[in-house]
Amino acid sequence: MENQRIILFVVLAFLLLMLWQQWVEYSSPPVPAPTVASKPAQDKQPQPTDSAIQENSIPGAPESMATPTSPQISDPDNQVKTGKKVTVSTDLLTVELNTLGAGINKAWLLNYPVEIDQPDTPFQLMTDEGADIFTAQGGLIGHRSAMPTHKTLFSVADYKHVLQDGQDSIDVDFVWNGPDGISYKKTYTFHRDSYVVDIRYRVINNSATPWDGYLYNQYRRAEVASDDALGFMSVIPSYTGAAFFDRVNKYNKISFSDMRDEQFSQQTDNGWVAMLQHYFVSAWLLEDGQKNEFYTRALPGQMYTAGYKNLAPTRVAAGSSGELKASIYVGPKEVRLLEKEAEGLDLTVDYGWLTPVSAPLFWLLDKIHAVVGNWGWAIIILTILIKLAFYPLSAASHKSMANMRRMAPRIQTLKERFGDDKAKLNQAMMELYKKEKINPLGGCLPILIQIPVFIALYWALLESVELRQSPWILWIDDLSQPDPFYVLPILMGVSMLVQQMISAVAMDPMQKKIMMALPIMFTFFFLFFPSGLVLYWTVNNLLTIAQQWYINKKMGV
Repeated sequence: MENQRIILFVVLAFLLLMLWQQWVEYSSPPVPAPTVASKPAQDKQPQPTDSAIQENSIPGAPESMATPTSPQISDPDNQVKTGKKVTVSTDLLTVELNTLGAGINKAWLLNYPVEIDQPDTPFQLMTDEGADIFTAQGGLIGHRSAMPTHKTLFSVADYKHVLQDGQDSIDVDFVWNGPDGISYKKTYTFHRDSYVVDIRYRVINNSATPWDGYLYNQYRRAEVASDDALGFMSVIPSYTGAAFFDRVNKYNKISFSDMRDEQFSQQTDNGWVAMLQHYFVSAWLLEDGQKNEFYTRALPGQMYTAGYKNLAPTRVAAGSSGELKASIYVGPKEVRLLEKEAEGLDLTVDYGWLTPVSAPLFWLLDKIHAVVGNWGWAIIILTILIKLAFYPLSAASHKSMANMRRMAPRIQTLKERFGDDKAKLNQAMMELYKKEKINPLGGCLPILIQIPVFIALYWALLESVELRQSPWILWIDDLSQPDPFYVLPILMGVSMLVQQMISAVAMDPMQKKIMMALPIMFTFFFLFFPSGLVLYWTVNNLLTIAQQWYINKKMGV
């Protein structure tokens, strides 16, 4: 029967998609894990390597707004220097800065444990050590012989700073005196209850000539595997790499492979540049109205930079002082926080090609969670609401399936009458459907609707840091991870089998075997899926069973 074949084709196509996804995940090389530490060390000084110092990582000063130049090597004294670390602790962050470059070398997110069974070990987002190097750099460039860059050795008064009770913010000052009589002070301002750090350069021009300079800020990151390279076929659609946003060009991802292929350059007067990974992000936030250039560079040793630089200089007259400002976000990809900090920053919560479906689903899920206070129960309520929204369509489909079951004896009679004459059999069946006003394709509708909703919710649950390490009940202590005892996947498989039994229509022996094998195969796949997603699918199956049972009983099937 044609409708049965179509249903079977759709289900098998979806099954093959899931199979391919699992194969890709478990056959791919593992992604290097970020360095983790329970607390930042206070006594070990980082030792920069020669390659870190000699990289061509300082962007060249623009000749003009219209003709920005390529990056230039700029290490004035061409020496390997050693810096000292400066630690800053707030209520949300612990950050390790360094007197060499006055950049962010390490960052820990104190409210996000690295593992659920290690609650006192904060997740480390940024590091200057190991295989997953990820740091934030910045400085000043221009046409003078000496300006402070991320390779300049600054001095500080204190090496340890803690935001005390009653303090709303804390300042950390780095000072460098240039050989031409110009002094520079780079100040980090950390705020209570904020993942945004403000940075300002104060230029004191004690020389006899005006000072013209350009601000640049960038990320330095080692190449790590990105699931995005696999497109929509990846199991975990999270992206690791750079992203840029402005109001004209909107949201653009520039992967490490893109950086290798060509240097990215884009002029803008607003927006942000970010480095993304699963659940977390850091973003340089640009000031509105300032002419800037977004850029990326591929460096030796599979290292990359992504950042921005001013295209219009800041002038400080002789005998006066001036300031250049910047801000950086270092924290979780939590939609409400990102929306508050910068336009378009919430787009870093990347739901993939079904974002128009995933984003509203998570918005509704978040609203439900605000009421019930538990993400597991929120998923159940969301499932019920989705089921209610599609009730008229699914009810029509279930009625079609019930009618097909009611027609099964008559179809079997037709098969016996016409034997192997497929043409006459199909003609007789279509006449029967027309006479009884049955749509043989009606049973396909729930599957066709359910699959995109399933994939959209799959991405929403995987990408949303809000569900990371969130418990439901009993042994389900992390809805973003698979069920450790496989109870939910087994229940899902049983519910799928029951669903097939109550909605089964006449099939040939091969179709029956394949359809009976599907619950087993889906159960296997769901063993590796996030328990929050399996919970959605299981509840959806139970609601479908209840709906089909009710319709079957009402129609006397």
